Amino acid sequence: MKYRVLLFGLAVALCCLSGSAFADDLSVVDPQIFIQQSGTSPAGGDPNPITNTGAFVVGVAGNHTLQNPLLIIVGVYDGNGTPSISFADCAVPSACPAAPLGTYHLTKDTATLTAGSSGSAFDQLGLASGGSDSFVNWSGADTGHGFAAPSSFTLYAFALNTSLSGSGPITIDESGAADGSFIIAYDCENGTGSSTGCAKAGDIGQTVFTNTGFVDATPTPEPTSLLLFGSGLLGLSFKLRRRFCR
Repeated sequence: MKYRVLLFGLAVALCCLSGSAFADDLSVVDPQIFIQQSGTSPAGGDPNPITNTGAFVVGVAGNHTLQNPLLIIVGVYDGNGTPSISFADCAVPSACPAAPLGTYHLTKDTATLTAGSSGSAFDQLGLASGGSDSFVNWSGADTGHGFAAPSSFTLYAFALNTSLSGSGPITIDESGAADGSFIIAYDCENGTGSSTGCAKAGDIGQTVFTNTGFVDATPTPEPTSLLLFGSGLLGLSFKLRRRFCR
């Protein structure tokens, strides 16, 4: 009986310790970077359609300040096109530079994300992150929006000479990437990052799939418009048939 009481007390103590550790994990800072179309409703479109790549916004949720530089990553659908990012504070506004290797532990400025890739798009570039920006999620979004299933996404990382804060997003533009591509961002909480990465997992500022930008700049006709267009063609064919059959 004495040993049972002892074991029960030990179990309770372990639960308390693990509970407090879990609570600490929940309380760490984890800035969420969102990418969405300018003038649209708050982010969280799972993903957010970018219908005008000439002007969209990047911001951080909550009361956070992120470091300079901000990394913007474009995942190009099936490698169709070479993207470029423009921003007013880039040294050459019409062409922001490729991200320098070593920035937040970046090991590559280009990479490929495929069905066989281990981890997220960030992982392919050497950036520690969560895993929601995966090939599975990106591919599912493409097919869900009517695109053919992709075989790969070619990743390009750019460095923007700016720091994000909760006071408001910045406006950037992208050109060159095909529809069906994705745009994400990465940074560290201010004062916590270096070439070795963010100080701890909770300091990572990243885009999760829910807040990812999805390039869909070519309008798709609505079903009603297609129906009206088809009805018009049908009516025209009957009219022409009657004319030529008289």
